Amino acid sequence: MIGGYAYNLYLDPRATGDIDFLVSADPANEALVRRVLTDFGFGSTLPPADERVLVEGRVLMLGRSPMRIDLLTKIDGVSFEEVIETCQRVELDGLLVPVISPALLLKNKIAAGRAKDIADAFELRKLLGRSPND
Repeated sequence: MIGGYAYNLYLDPRATGDIDFLVSADPANEALVRRVLTDFGFGSTLPPADERVLVEGRVLMLGRSPMRIDLLTKIDGVSFEEVIETCQRVELDGLLVPVISPALLLKNKIAAGRAKDIADAFELRKLLGRSPND
């Protein structure tokens, strides 16, 4: 889990319109994600079996805000491998969910550079005990 929901686990919650998950676009994961999305009721909206669901750099948006789920295969400033190697596992409703670490979330927010990401980065710096220029 990345984005606003991850931010909300570490700091005072702020509004967000979706929940973001970073997923690997490798072929083995492609089959798993396709199966999960089909089981979840999105099967009729997926591309045909000979087309990829997970394309590097493309966001797959499911549903509508504020209940939207976004599956991202790439995020600014950090790699999938970095996130997996340093993620924290948080129990949510009995499930262990890998969550981007605060340090990598900060790196991602800085790289993304949107106004709300800059505001999030300011708060994450404080959480991590870093100066505004770090």
